[in-house]
Amino acid sequence: MIDAAVNWAKEYGDVLGTVGFLFALTTVILTNGKIILERMKGGPVSGVSPEAITIGEVTPAASGTATGTAIVDAPPLAPDYGDKVAVAVAPPKELSEIDPNFAAGLADDIIADLQQAGFATPDIAPVARLVDNGADPQMIARHMGVGHVLTSSIRRQENKLRITVQLVDPSGAVLWSDRYNTQGDDLMAIQEHVANRVAMDVAGFVKPGSALRDPETGRAFRTREEALAAVSSPKSRLTALLLCIPPLGIFGIHRFYVGRPFTGILYIPTAGLFVFGWIIDTVLIALGMFADGKGRPVRLWQPDPLRQLSDKK
Repeated sequence: MIDAAVNWAKEYGDVLGTVGFLFALTTVILTNGKIILERMKGGPVSGVSPEAITIGEVTPAASGTATGTAIVDAPPLAPDYGDKVAVAVAPPKELSEIDPNFAAGLADDIIADLQQAGFATPDIAPVARLVDNGADPQMIARHMGVGHVLTSSIRRQENKLRITVQLVDPSGAVLWSDRYNTQGDDLMAIQEHVANRVAMDVAGFVKPGSALRDPETGRAFRTREEALAAVSSPKSRLTALLLCIPPLGIFGIHRFYVGRPFTGILYIPTAGLFVFGWIIDTVLIALGMFADGKGRPVRLWQPDPLRQLSDKK
């Protein structure tokens, strides 16, 4: 009987291997395919709140450290703004034909004047890359760990320029906006004048030096490292990993824990989608790439108790 089974396996081994591979691939797509794909692209998980952030993206530090992509423990390397309020300046949108260097020079002058006013500002290069990749002000704020994003647009009519500026917070709310009308041929003088007024108006609306705060708990944090920890899942990665130990993991107990009960129920009659889903989940949790029911990464070994309490409300 054993010989017959061995011979049968030899004869149909290729077919069984192909079926097993297709089944494993289908399992990945059904359970985590969308999350993995969107995180690999560096964007947010669609359909979730702005709290969702990309795993493995290393943003440049304030000193200009080169960017890269790696799977890292939370929180990743990030700019440290100290005690200062950080404002990310997005490249101005050109709504009509203007001097190609005007927008870039205006952004540089605004950054310089915001720094002089006591604000911290991230390098504009990574902010520009986020904009080129389609990130909105909410995602820029989350990625760069800032409390505010300054967007602007430029329109020209003959020798008149209208520059419209908006200050957006991480929730997407426009906190303040204004327009600046200028005219003349001295573009450098216009850049300097508008940048100075923008910095003064922002400083009048947002006091430099106050700490960033978690909008849910009111907890203050000084650095983007703390901010990223605050917007990660309040569920413990260690607990989720322990709940993956058989037989708990095979029956999807870890999925109930992180707030994904639908697939948790699916795991019960299918034994963790025939074990393949359980294996994939275990690997993703170990790497900090597993997401909870709200799309937030389960990557903190010791979550903040304040976030846990807030999540239960």
